Amino acid sequence: MKPASSLVSLLVILALLLIAAGCTQQSPAPVPVVYIVYGSEKGDLSYTDAASQGLAMAQRDMPVAIKEFFPRDYEMLPEILNHTPAAERPRLIITVGFQYANFTRQLAQQYSEIRFLAIDQAGIGSENIQACEISSYGDSFLAGVLAASATKSGHIGTILGMQSDVLEAFRQGYTDGARAVNASIIVDHIWVHQYSVDGFMDADEAERIAEGMYSHGTDVIYTCAGYSNTGAFRAANSTTGRFIIGTDSDQSPLGPEFVLASAVKRVDRIVYAGVAGELNGTFTGGNQRVGLREGATGIVYNPKFVSYNASVSAWEPQALAGEEKYLA
Repeated sequence: MKPASSLVSLLVILALLLIAAGCTQQSPAPVPVVYIVYGSEKGDLSYTDAASQGLAMAQRDMPVAIKEFFPRDYEMLPEILNHTPAAERPRLIITVGFQYANFTRQLAQQYSEIRFLAIDQAGIGSENIQACEISSYGDSFLAGVLAASATKSGHIGTILGMQSDVLEAFRQGYTDGARAVNASIIVDHIWVHQYSVDGFMDADEAERIAEGMYSHGTDVIYTCAGYSNTGAFRAANSTTGRFIIGTDSDQSPLGPEFVLASAVKRVDRIVYAGVAGELNGTFTGGNQRVGLREGATGIVYNPKFVSYNASVSAWEPQALAGEEKYLA
């Protein structure tokens, strides 16, 4: 065989081998998709932002694609799923907030191949729904102890977004903790919008309520109203001697001179763990309940008021026992 012919033959063989290798090479595995439905718009500096932070950490540490939904557009989700090929649907859908319980249950029944993490939606757990209820009784008890320890007027209060079983744990825990310290303390409770989730997004109304409470002798307010908390912060900032205990996230930076501490709810950890469980194959359906004992809630102090830590922490055994009794 002539040298030129040999070279041509060799090149042909190499080309065929490369083509064969390309044909047998496996396509990269698709990136898992996670949908999340928030209870309010981002920027609430509270519950929703905590969930968003957990998702951001998951996306940083794991190969996952995210699609986010909000109260303004979450009702489009069933239609989106209906028009999405099965292979391209999300592996996990996270719904954040008690108001989504019926929505989550119906969607999970329709799409049994998708798993759901339902945060603060008690009792709806099933084979493909992990319902995680975060009890805020224990940390709210400690918040009540703090308020009773810090008040000069003997008159404290709570501003709640709306009336619900989830918010009742805040109200009851705070009241029980305060009265454990001082049985005669006055504790007022006012809802921003008693029967509407709008109560979590109406900062102006929360400011009006807080101003009224402060004007009538309250000097420590426990704010349990999502973005509406910021309205109470404005009222507290207007006059010295007014104090706040924040919720869900560390809200001390929003009021370094008047936020005593924050009763944090580790929604970020729950979201992160849910995504990790789905991706590593350990996701399990059913009902879960976590709280102070599991580290899902706690008190984070403003450095300016950290001196209260020792005396309030001494009440933690009572807070744990009270939460266990409350949940029984």
